[in-house]
Amino acid sequence: MSAVSFADDVARLFTPGDTTCMGHRQVYLTSYDYMSDATADDIFADHANARHVLARIKGDELPQMPFHAPPWPPEKVAILSGWIDGGFLP
Repeated sequence: MSAVSFADDVARLFTPGDTTCMGHRQVYLTSYDYMSDATADDIFADHANARHVLARIKGDELPQMPFHAPPWPPEKVAILSGWIDGGFLP
């Protein structure tokens, strides 16, 4: 897979409904600054925002995202994972 960027690849994965729903929970799916924030938490050693989003999409954390919709296909999960693994490119 080629380099995955937030603007060209990741931000487009989320529907307007996803961004509205999660925005009410202070999770800003289409904000590069939010998703690429390197801050850790008690679960993840770095980039906790993006890593929690991925964990919820994969069903490793509950409730699973997207809410009230089918799980993402593996191709979409791979894009988000590739962006994280590739260094959070803008």
